[in-house]
Amino acid sequence: MMKMTGRVWTAGLLALLTLTGADADEYRLGEGVQVGKTPLYLGGYFSLNYWNNFKGTSEVVLDDLAVMLYGTKGAWSGLAEVEWGDLYRKRYGYGAQTDIDGTPHAERVFAQYEPSERLQVTVGKFNTPVGYWNRMPVNVLRDTTSSPNITEEIFPRFTTGIDAKITTGIVSVNVLIQMTPDLDAAFNGENLYNNFDIERQSGIGMTLEQGVWSCGVNAGRYEERVEEESWNYLYASGQYRTAQTRIMAEAGYRQNDDNTRSNAGGYIQGSQQFFMKHYAVLRLEYTTDYIANSDDSIAVVGYTYRPLFPVALKGEYQFHTRENEDMMIVSFSMLF
Repeated sequence: MMKMTGRVWTAGLLALLTLTGADADEYRLGEGVQVGKTPLYLGGYFSLNYWNNFKGTSEVVLDDLAVMLYGTKGAWSGLAEVEWGDLYRKRYGYGAQTDIDGTPHAERVFAQYEPSERLQVTVGKFNTPVGYWNRMPVNVLRDTTSSPNITEEIFPRFTTGIDAKITTGIVSVNVLIQMTPDLDAAFNGENLYNNFDIERQSGIGMTLEQGVWSCGVNAGRYEERVEEESWNYLYASGQYRTAQTRIMAEAGYRQNDDNTRSNAGGYIQGSQQFFMKHYAVLRLEYTTDYIANSDDSIAVVGYTYRPLFPVALKGEYQFHTRENEDMMIVSFSMLF
C-alpha cells in the first residue's frame, strides 16, 4: 500500500513541477497547458461514472483519470500518457464495498514521424489501429460511456511496437509489428493496461475514405504471454459522418490456432444532433463466444449533452438478452 501511494504522489508532484513552468495565460479547456516556451503541452482527462442495475446494486466509479504530455515539432510528434483506471470504486447494495487502486499505468507512450501526408511511422505503445472505436481512446470524445463488447474481445487494444502507414489518394495501408511484451508490463508486471497480455503481434489494414464515407478491413495475429495461446482475427468497419450525424459499424471474428475456441460479433451505432449541443444515440450489438448461454444481444439508448467540446454529460440504458444484465449508466467526463 505504501509503495502504491508513493507512486501516486510522485506522479502528482511531477505534474505540479511541470505546471510551474507552464504558460497558463493562454490556456483553453481541452488543449492542455504549454510547458514554458517548449512545443510540449500538459493535459489530461477523467470520467466520473455511475451505474445502476435496478436490482439492488449500483456503483460510483472515478475512471480514466489520465495525465498526458505531448507535442509536435516539424515532422515529429510524441505523447506520454499515464492513466489510473478505476482509481476509486464504491459499490452500494449487494456486495457493497469500496476499492481504491492508485497504480499508474503507461497507457500510451509513443513517437511519431510524419514527413508528408503519404507516410506516418509510429513507435512505442499506441492504440492498435483497427476499426474506429479503438482509435478514440478518450471517453469524452465518444458518444457513449460504455464500449461495444466486440471492441474488447477480438484484438489487443494496445500495441507496443511499430506501425507504418502509407496513404495514396483515398486508400491507406498500415502494417504493425510487436515483438516484445506490453510496455506497461515493465512497470506493473502482470497487472498491465491492456485487454490481452501479449508478447507478439502482427497485423495489416486497409482504409478507404471518400467524402463522408469510409470503410476498412484489418487482419492480424497475436500471441498471449501467460496462456501461450495464439489467435488470428479478421475485422471490418464502416462509417458515415457529417456535422450532425454519425453512423459506425464494426464486426470481427477471431480463432485460436487449435481451432478449439473462437468468438465473433459486431455492432452498429448512430448518433444524431437534435438540438445544439444535444445528441441522441442508439446502438445495437451482438456477441458470441461459442459457449452455451454466452450469446448476448444488446440495445443501447443514450443521450449526450456537450456544453463545450471537451466536456460531456452522458446517459444510457442497456437492454440485454442475458438475464439480469440490464443497466443504466450516467457519466460526466472532461478533457483538460
